[in-house]
Amino acid sequence: MGLSIGDVEKITGISKDRLRYYEEKQLISPVRDTDNSYREYDNEEVLKLLGIQLYRSMDLGVKEIGQIQDSDSIEKICNVFKRRQEELLLQIAQLQYQKDIVSRSIDDCEKITDHLGKYTIRKVKSLRLIDKIDDLVSTETGAKFRTESDEQMIIIRSLVRRIELTPEGIGENAVFVAEETGEEDIECVYTVVRDSADYDPLMDEYAKCMQWVRENNIRLGRYCYIRPLLVSHLGKSTESFLEVFAPIEK
Repeated sequence: MGLSIGDVEKITGISKDRLRYYEEKQLISPVRDTDNSYREYDNEEVLKLLGIQLYRSMDLGVKEIGQIQDSDSIEKICNVFKRRQEELLLQIAQLQYQKDIVSRSIDDCEKITDHLGKYTIRKVKSLRLIDKIDDLVSTETGAKFRTESDEQMIIIRSLVRRIELTPEGIGENAVFVAEETGEEDIECVYTVVRDSADYDPLMDEYAKCMQWVRENNIRLGRYCYIRPLLVSHLGKSTESFLEVFAPIEK
């Protein structure tokens, strides 16, 4: 006499509903008692279920489990595992990418908290300017935010405004697609400012920066850079927080 569905549930930890589902998908084939039509599971069916439990721990689906059960060689079974491994490696890479973005966003929030409205000296990663943007909202601009491997860049992470500092004031003011080079950090005069549709902080911050630089006897290089950190809705309208950094001339 075989085991009842309740016995199998206790032995394997697999619920009765799940056992019926596996039967429906023809992954197991318990026999029916001729007297009462109750399911009976022999040792082979229990062994199948232990195998299914293993395969489900890999998040293999019914199709893949069926392929394993129908395989006539270890190589074919191994190929199912290898395909799952490739899927998992891709998921891990995607999750790591997302984790890096979240970690950087946390760092950016801390920058805002620590540096909003304050001038200090801070090291910033060096940038490579890739392409100039004449009109950010142009449909042709989208193509500029593609990597060499044709992946979509995160636009807010790839925008940099470069402002020329001249004796007369602000010179060239241009926006670029840019990326961090990974080379040595550059010492800069650094602050974070708040920007919105109702207020452009550029001229006010330029005046504050120049005053702070003079008071601290610092000589700046030719350019100052502005990069978005965060888009928020803290006020009545959408606003952004921008980091402003000007490399110090040695």
